[in-house]
Amino acid sequence: MIIDSVFGPWRPDLPDLNNPGVTVARNVTPGIGALQGSVTYGPLRRAAMYSNTSMASRPIGTAVSQDQFGNAKVYGGCATKLYKLSPINRQWTDISRSGGYTTLNTDRWNAVEFGSYQIFTNFSNEPQYIDMNIDLQFANLTTLAKGRYIGTHKGFVILGNTWDALDGAKPNRVRWSGQELPGDWAYSAQTQADFQDIHGYGSVQAIVCDDSVWVLMQRGIVQMTYIGAPYVFRVDTRVEGKGCNVPESVVTVEGKTFFLSEDGFYMLQGGSLTPIGIGKVNKYFLKKADTSQYQFMTAVSDPRETLIYWNYVSVDAEDGTPDRTLIYNYQTGEWSEAEATAAFLFPARSLPWTVDQLDEFGSIDAVPASFDDPIWAGGNSMLWAMNPDGDVLAFTGSTLPALIETQEQHLINAVRALNPNAQGDRTNVMGVRPFFEGADATAAVSVGSRSQSNGLVAWSSVATTHPDTGFAYVRLQDRFHRFRLQLNGDWDKAYSLQIDANSAGFR
Repeated sequence: MIIDSVFGPWRPDLPDLNNPGVTVARNVTPGIGALQGSVTYGPLRRAAMYSNTSMASRPIGTAVSQDQFGNAKVYGGCATKLYKLSPINRQWTDISRSGGYTTLNTDRWNAVEFGSYQIFTNFSNEPQYIDMNIDLQFANLTTLAKGRYIGTHKGFVILGNTWDALDGAKPNRVRWSGQELPGDWAYSAQTQADFQDIHGYGSVQAIVCDDSVWVLMQRGIVQMTYIGAPYVFRVDTRVEGKGCNVPESVVTVEGKTFFLSEDGFYMLQGGSLTPIGIGKVNKYFLKKADTSQYQFMTAVSDPRETLIYWNYVSVDAEDGTPDRTLIYNYQTGEWSEAEATAAFLFPARSLPWTVDQLDEFGSIDAVPASFDDPIWAGGNSMLWAMNPDGDVLAFTGSTLPALIETQEQHLINAVRALNPNAQGDRTNVMGVRPFFEGADATAAVSVGSRSQSNGLVAWSSVATTHPDTGFAYVRLQDRFHRFRLQLNGDWDKAYSLQIDANSAGFR
């Protein structure tokens, strides 16, 4: 008797028995399913070397843009230096101000674009700027204020969580430059340069700018609306009692801002806060993540997919390097996870290559992508990464081996739906046929079973699929069953299983 079973959404926070989806979705991406409530899981590729280069220490910030001629500009920073990625040799080139920088271990570089300026801030040092059309060396934007977070809105450069010589550290302060005067920070009614202290919600954790300025704080979210002189900005509380717990988790895409709070993941849109991880992945993530290493998290949106990636250090990591990635499809609301193959993720623009420059890879087999890949043309948006040394990586490597584990089922119910005369509460499982695409891919299946819902799960030996029938043949009798699918090679679109099973009585 053949039972059809589609893959549902990943729900590790719910019980395994009668889970509405799958309990493991590793090294896959969550896509739209063909049937209501189903999910089609897609492949992920490893990070592969794009440029063998280095920074003086671990990368802690990047920025990407274009100059007035449309040339891609990629900037990065470590604790002591700021760099640009040279379009000539794809090496990190030190363009720091004289004397360098002293970023604290718990801080990072945050950046914003203002006209032709790229502006970086790290709180320890004065905000730094470079004119991308000249692109020679960073310099102080101002000496009057420092800040951890930065944004730009209606001609103002805005700093959050600030320091100045008069008041010292003011973690709840938002301060802005003169309008259309990014280097003028002297308080002035004429230029409208000023500040606002926001009380009752803890420290500023992020500045997000669209039609308004959204200030994400530890225990609340505030909207700043430009109203002109003399008050400049009107400040309104939009969310009380819930804020951003991890500044590194903040990512904005298509007018939606996603972040991690103390109890899980949320989406902010138009002042409304929506939980996106409750009953899905919140408990799983908070149990897996090493909260003492949140400063090494990176959060990015994939410019080619409707996906967000949170790269983080898990409690299983051996050396403090991010080893897990949580993946969210912000159009479908579904999740998956992956083994991290790079430490630091960032959105980038490709730099142009010439045929002669490909010689640095040594052989055709070492070239990290096919020659029609957008990575070779300049200016294409894509997802890049770095390892702790600063090597630049692109996700053009081999396909990661996928692991999907279904919910636990009392299979006799599915058998009875096909054969109302079936007796007992146990089933025999004779075979499992996975459905996926990819002629060069291979699949293997194992079956987990137990007699009691609180018993230990026993797993069968791994069985590969037969080349003619597509079934992985097993023989297992029990009350509750779950199925583990392993995919290797260049697979694509995994979406369902067929289970060959029949009734086996009561014992």
